[in-house]
Amino acid sequence: MKNIIRITLLLIGIALAQNSIAQGDPSMDPSRREEMKKKNEALKTKLNLSAPQAAKYDEIIKRSRDLAMGKMMALPEDAPRSERGAIMRQAMEAADQEIMEILDSDQQAIFKAEKAKMLEERKQQKKNW
Repeated sequence: MKNIIRITLLLIGIALAQNSIAQGDPSMDPSRREEMKKKNEALKTKLNLSAPQAAKYDEIIKRSRDLAMGKMMALPEDAPRSERGAIMRQAMEAADQEIMEILDSDQQAIFKAEKAKMLEERKQQKKNW
């Protein structure tokens, strides 16, 4: 009888482990994360940020991402994808507003143009899906 219980518990443990392995890491694909980092660095270069601006920019991006990830992780596992998208959209809009405050007028024009370009690229990606 003890052996049957042990075997049953072992099988349950294996099943749970396989399920968690199959789901994978909930964070972003590492190649996608690297692509986003490169785009972010390219944007910072185009903006020609001063050292204090670059530090504030990085802090805003990190804080915004951490806040959004915290909110998304608090969602139930079966939450609709649209809820996660809404959280990210709100975080990005708030971050963009903060970033605009640290930029001068020339940098703001570049930032707006680059954001519009990124939005158009994203629309094209969705269209090609």
